[in-house]
Amino acid sequence: MIDAAADQICAIGRRAYSRGLVAGMEGNISVRLDERRVLCTPTMHCKGTLTPADLCVIDLEGRRLEGARRASSEMPMHLAAYAADAGVRAVVHLHPPYATTFAVLGESVPTGHLPEAEIFFGAVPLVPYATTGTAAMGDVLRPFVREHCVALLENHGAVSWAVDLERAYCLIESLEAVCRVVHQARQIGTPREIAAEKRRELADLRVRVREAMRQPTAPASTGARWQALE
Repeated sequence: MIDAAADQICAIGRRAYSRGLVAGMEGNISVRLDERRVLCTPTMHCKGTLTPADLCVIDLEGRRLEGARRASSEMPMHLAAYAADAGVRAVVHLHPPYATTFAVLGESVPTGHLPEAEIFFGAVPLVPYATTGTAAMGDVLRPFVREHCVALLENHGAVSWAVDLERAYCLIESLEAVCRVVHQARQIGTPREIAAEKRRELADLRVRVREAMRQPTAPASTGARWQALE
């Protein structure tokens, strides 16, 4: 399982970097391996060039268990999400430009404009600013975890969490797409809202979709690369 998770984290890092959702050494990604271990990206490393050997394993208190590099300093935010909801198995924190622009403005993502936004995440909370690398990052996120799946981090970026890494990453991509469209629409005119009764239909659909997205996917096969560390 750890081989597959490591490969997937590296693949997601490349996707995020190639799409401009992170720059330089920004962002962090993690996957919960079991009840006591989390596989995560290291500090000060470009997400576009990650290899499995760069990753590290930490416990739920943030102590490094395996790997040559130190874990990202923002792991307290990830660990808070895992502690708040046992169904969370992956967390992705990126700096998507349009979503981060809303975060810097102190504005949450406008609702009511795009069906995808209404179905997949609805109202997106704006998490109060906390200094990077501190326990406060987890403290400010924790209250939002059970009722949401993605959030803006004030003056910082965006974070998502889900039952698996692919779903968590796709939430960030969708959030960025919505923020880009709303921004572009505002440059041309006033964005039109979906009618209230249709938004209620989308909200009902969101309940069903969210329940489906909380169902675990089939477990990945166990490889040999990390067996000595398990």
